[in-house]
Amino acid sequence: MAERPPIYLDYNATAPVLPEVAERMQAALTGLPGNPSSPHRFGQRAKDVLEAARGRVGAALGFSRREVYFTSGGSEGNNLLLRGLAREAGAHVITSPIEHPSVLRTCAWLEGQGIAVSYLPVDGRGVVEVEAVAGLLRPETRLVSMMAANNETGVIQPLQRLAALVREHAAGRPVAVHSDAVQAFGRIPLALGEWGVDAATVTAHKLGGPKGIGAVALREGLAVPALIHGGSQERGLRAGTESVFLAEGFAAAVEWVWERLEAQAAQWTALRDRLIAHLEGENGFFLNGAGAERLPNTANLGFAGVSAQSLLVALDLAGVAISTGSACQSGSIEPSHVLQAMGLPEERIGASVRVSLGHGTVEADIDRCAEAMRAEVARLRRTARRHAS
Repeated sequence: MAERPPIYLDYNATAPVLPEVAERMQAALTGLPGNPSSPHRFGQRAKDVLEAARGRVGAALGFSRREVYFTSGGSEGNNLLLRGLAREAGAHVITSPIEHPSVLRTCAWLEGQGIAVSYLPVDGRGVVEVEAVAGLLRPETRLVSMMAANNETGVIQPLQRLAALVREHAAGRPVAVHSDAVQAFGRIPLALGEWGVDAATVTAHKLGGPKGIGAVALREGLAVPALIHGGSQERGLRAGTESVFLAEGFAAAVEWVWERLEAQAAQWTALRDRLIAHLEGENGFFLNGAGAERLPNTANLGFAGVSAQSLLVALDLAGVAISTGSACQSGSIEPSHVLQAMGLPEERIGASVRVSLGHGTVEADIDRCAEAMRAEVARLRRTARRHAS
């Protein structure tokens, strides 16, 4: 009997490159030899493609083309914006404890530079309690940063409400609102510029675009210093020759996803709920983030008494790829900071895994994942009972 092909259910870590994206990238790689900074026709053709890609990314975020700057990805973008917007000596930053490590570790670095950081509380569903921002704002507050949706739980955050509260309570002081929109981008509609968000971070590889390129959106009138110095590329914000074929791949992914956004979200929701329905009758099953609005493609779940790491390995051997949380924390034995911030007990945190769907996921994948989970959970429990006896 032929071995069944493996199933990939870790799209929140990265999505496989879409065939249409690969084709567009190949055409740009071979057909656009010029440097976009060069004045001749080869350079100007490359620049036209680069600027068109910039405009497509901006439109998807609710920002203008001139407000978008390409980066290497989400982590660089978060570093660039947080360091830049909170650079003033004695400044104060407000964020949440469930942010991606590239935000939390940058905030820790800022604290080492004498910049104060405060954290908004999070409820047991994983929703940031944004009303608390009114009591945390200070005269020296320069930045409030909150993700649009959590990468581990999929919980969608009240970002529009946060932006409105900051405007209301900052009383005209220059407080910028930033959002790490990496996981939300391409999974739910976003109009960040229209919501009052001043700066945002996104990346291509979560959408089915290439790894190695992301973008930041920065409202016109705001300025941050460059992290990389040299030439005047990206209007002086990021030196170095731009990768036109990566930018074209990013734009191609945005186009493909936005044409299908509503239908894809409905399909993912149905598949996600199908998986939960398969599993919720199992002994000890739990769902993290239940009761909160969540990304249509994400479920953070587990089985009481079953180690997440053991289940992850067992499922991988069974041909099902999922994860325990952020790919940027791979290899870490530390418990999830997101689930800790939600106040979940240690045993539940240690049993939690993340299943994230994408453009290639079909019903048969969900059914097979549920079947494998039930079988491996039963096997792991039998093994634990034998060792205990």
